[in-house]
Amino acid sequence: MQLALRDGVRPLTLVAARFGLAAALLAAIFSRRAVRTSLRGLGAAVLLGLCLASGSVLQTVGLRHTTASKSAFITALYVIIVPLVALLVARVRLRASSLVAVVLAAAGLYLLTMPRAKGFNIGDMLTLGCAVAFALHILIAESAAPHHDPVALTFWQVATTAATCGMVMAVVQRPRFPITPWTVSALLLTGVLATALAFAVQMWAQRETSATHAAVIFTGEPVFAAIFAGLIQGEWLSRIGMIGGLLIVGAMLLAQVGARPARASNVERQRQGSSGRLSPG
Repeated sequence: MQLALRDGVRPLTLVAARFGLAAALLAAIFSRRAVRTSLRGLGAAVLLGLCLASGSVLQTVGLRHTTASKSAFITALYVIIVPLVALLVARVRLRASSLVAVVLAAAGLYLLTMPRAKGFNIGDMLTLGCAVAFALHILIAESAAPHHDPVALTFWQVATTAATCGMVMAVVQRPRFPITPWTVSALLLTGVLATALAFAVQMWAQRETSATHAAVIFTGEPVFAAIFAGLIQGEWLSRIGMIGGLLIVGAMLLAQVGARPARASNVERQRQGSSGRLSPG
């Protein structure tokens, strides 16, 4: 995506095109199922779409001012933010492992963005805001996914994101999408694989698991992003930056230690109740 931005495509244009393509693809494949939902389902999808639009725009604009590797690890901080926000909302006492994870994540972020690593710039700040938006997206998905069709939930949130970015783009900048190998490949990869397929799978999976477990699964994302940034763009982290990245990944894993997912427990209780009702006698 960063190479597409270097080729001159404007961030809002790329995000609007990415989610517009994904919405069209979902509508074409699933037809009526994609658009058929309840009013509550539509409301949940709109909330998810607004979080997704905020996070995607902040991340894409941030990539113009920071490196792909730094962006990947800073974005991944949403894994820390998810259990912290969940705990604050539920008024549950913070576990010792979560406190240690916050300290590790802060240390990792410092090493990743310290002056020797070109400092904490505006791109890093925007990407940190993106992490907060993605954390809220996962938490809302945990609440909404078990109650609504994952296909419709995916379609309407993706359509909301495309519409939101399109309206903002119309106000703040003229669209610009030069046709180059990098812009076309970025659109296809992000629109088809990273959006239509990825979010459909997430909405389906979060019907059976918790936001915390979903966040843990995403832990490997920044590692792979950093590896591909190095292989494709020659954009390798410094030794100190690598240590910072490892601290962030360690913090993400530690934040989940000992956490029993509420959603999984609820699903299990519902299954047991259903078994009891269906059993003879």
